[in-house]
Amino acid sequence: MNKLFPLAGPLFLGLAAIGVSAGAEQPAENPVTIENYYKLIPGGTSEWKALYVKNHYPILQQLVKEGPLKSISLYERRFHAAKPAWDYKIVLVFRDWQAMEQARAREPEIIRSLYPNKDLHDREE
Repeated sequence: MNKLFPLAGPLFLGLAAIGVSAGAEQPAENPVTIENYYKLIPGGTSEWKALYVKNHYPILQQLVKEGPLKSISLYERRFHAAKPAWDYKIVLVFRDWQAMEQARAREPEIIRSLYPNKDLHDREE
């Protein structure tokens, strides 16, 4: 997936870092909404979506089952236009800031349990 959008990881980490600094000001019990935007190379959307559903969505589903993540929404742009400048938007709603940190800490363990072939998962991710 890195060949389709090599900045996805840094973008997500950057958004998470921005959210963490802003989170210090909000009460812990308020839901936290994170929006991730993905702009793909022309013709790469179907491959990206297939890899996302295979390699990343199950991790998020497990976080929903465990409770820190309340909902996952995936939006796909339907019409060609200059704006908005994204192909996919993913909206994650966490229970609160603490739940977001818990989810982040649990992610490596969830990945190990869902994807025993770490090398394959890392290559596709």
